[in-house]
Amino acid sequence: MYDAIIIGAGPAGLAVAYEAQKAGLNYLVVERQCIVHTIYQFPTGLVFYSTPELISLGDVPLIIQGLKPTREEALNYYLKFVETKKLNVNTYEEVSSISGTNGSFTICTISKRDGPQFYHARKIIVATGAFDTANLLHVPGEQLPKVFHQFKEAHPYFGCDVLVIGGKSSAVETALALYRSGARVTISYRNRKFNGIKYWVLPDLENRIREGTITAIMGSSIKEIGQTEVTLEVEGTLRTIPNDFVFSMTGHGPDVSFLKDSGIEVKSDNNVPIHNPDTFESSVPGIYVIGVITTGNVSSDIFIENSRLHGTKAIEHILSNIT
Repeated sequence: MYDAIIIGAGPAGLAVAYEAQKAGLNYLVVERQCIVHTIYQFPTGLVFYSTPELISLGDVPLIIQGLKPTREEALNYYLKFVETKKLNVNTYEEVSSISGTNGSFTICTISKRDGPQFYHARKIIVATGAFDTANLLHVPGEQLPKVFHQFKEAHPYFGCDVLVIGGKSSAVETALALYRSGARVTISYRNRKFNGIKYWVLPDLENRIREGTITAIMGSSIKEIGQTEVTLEVEGTLRTIPNDFVFSMTGHGPDVSFLKDSGIEVKSDNNVPIHNPDTFESSVPGIYVIGVITTGNVSSDIFIENSRLHGTKAIEHILSNIT
């Protein structure tokens, strides 16, 4: 019988695991992918906006070479944190079901290495993040292999016609990286002006649009994606442009079905799981939700900086109620 099973090995999951360990609790972290998988999916060479002390955990400092940490430095840091603190983490093990009640839960998982596994725990902490499922366009052709919902690096797209869908920072930075690697880039954005972009990125984009090296089709929506072209609707008129690859940077959302299958109530308008903001206990007694997942679709409200603090409150509540 574990005191707590923690689902998810992102920064929030690792932070709460460390708090559980310090409190002397018998815990286990299960992660269906690699450690800090969301950060692993960030573009190669990405530089964090945060300073190192704001994304570090516990008493282990994040040492960097520049002013801000890079994706690669963060990945190495979190692996070293797990190793240094000897956290109990099982990777490539996905939770398939949760049953039972507060104080006596049964968690069924599928381990890539060991197959079906069964655990018993008094409490469960869900720290699965809000980037499990891509926000789909629901247009013909979206399932084609040329369509991606995440951007890794630009090198393969030299000399190609690439469409980037979206107008927030992730879309703009993707477009700029592709342009610098020699792709012919078009941005399609449903709004008539860009908003919510990092202040140091916007002038770069505006200059590229002004000089004609990146094409921006504002107030447009995707109607169909073909093998060699994409059809847009612009002010009621259809426009077809040549295309080799599409990056649909329209965001991601939490795994709502997993939350609901676990009995957790979720707000229908924004996918926010019902929870106590002081203890992070969900609508199911004994099951806690922490990290970015607590904001549902509005993941811009919670970052590593503040989600790493959720674990302390959750563990304090668990210690006051565990028997």
